[in-house]
Amino acid sequence: MTESREDERIRSALNHIMSGLNGNPYLARRIIANTKGEEPVAKKFSASAVLAVVLVIITTIALAAGVIYNQEWYWNNRNSYEKANRPEVYEAIMANMVENPEQIQCEDDDVQIVIQDASWAPEANIMTISFRATPKKPDLDELHSMWALDTDGSYIGEGGSSTVTDDSEDRAVHWLWRSDIEMEDASRGYGNIPGYGPVADMMDDSQKHLLLIDYTGTHVSIDLPDNTAGELPMPGSIDMFRSTNGDVYFVGEFDLSSLQEDLSSLLDDYEQKMRDLAKKNPDMKDHYEANALAAREDSNLIGENGITCYLTYRIVEYREGMDDSDLYTSGDGRSVQFIIRPVR
Repeated sequence: MTESREDERIRSALNHIMSGLNGNPYLARRIIANTKGEEPVAKKFSASAVLAVVLVIITTIALAAGVIYNQEWYWNNRNSYEKANRPEVYEAIMANMVENPEQIQCEDDDVQIVIQDASWAPEANIMTISFRATPKKPDLDELHSMWALDTDGSYIGEGGSSTVTDDSEDRAVHWLWRSDIEMEDASRGYGNIPGYGPVADMMDDSQKHLLLIDYTGTHVSIDLPDNTAGELPMPGSIDMFRSTNGDVYFVGEFDLSSLQEDLSSLLDDYEQKMRDLAKKNPDMKDHYEANALAAREDSNLIGENGITCYLTYRIVEYREGMDDSDLYTSGDGRSVQFIIRPVR
């Protein structure tokens, strides 16, 4: 086989192998940076040896590209410390895990939200979810978390410095923090990735629109008599991270014991409302008293049909020099409804 035909065979094989992989601009930059200034190697390798080495590299990249950043990954990697210190909580979460729960996203032209998995684990007084946010127009938009903007809390706007290069110093300009999950842990400081610096400098492609996603809360819907419902915010904590392929991930842990206390308060208020209505409408007294009794008897947070939850978020298109009130308050009213059903 001639060298040119061997080269063509290698190119064809690589094109086939890599056809399903997404580009990684951060990895590309590192490869280019590492190769600059290197002296040429005199030794010649055979085409088959080159192909073997490249196949190993491509297989490694493909495996990395196939990582699913769900709760199983999260608890065994990013949050392995908590797993080790609270194994009974981890076991309860895994035992009650439901993948891809029933869900409906509101109309959103910018971002696709997917609830990857959810766990309702009453034996550990915890509910957990993970969800992924993906830009719908990746050729035009680049997505980051609002939490990655001014992570050090030093942006003050007017009166701050426009030339500072150290974090934790008062700034007049916004900075974006980059520490995507596949990158090395250590920040390389100002103007580097991973690191922090002016927003445009920290983007993968500054020619794209920068979309910022801000998680604003999760609440549950509680069914009450007469086709009414109450809503309870879910107390808890959220972790966030971004992958180099451009998706943003969130993992939430919510306290069911606090939620149960809030439900008791909601039912107390509902009973009082029924008593007040019974006084105002004596002819309907039996009906209102029956409603109060039914609500109290069905005071479990989750029943056989599950519980309906709402995840709310906002999307802001960042523009240099935009008004801070728009940055911090616009783009809301977006949500995903999902249902958690008990594991049988």
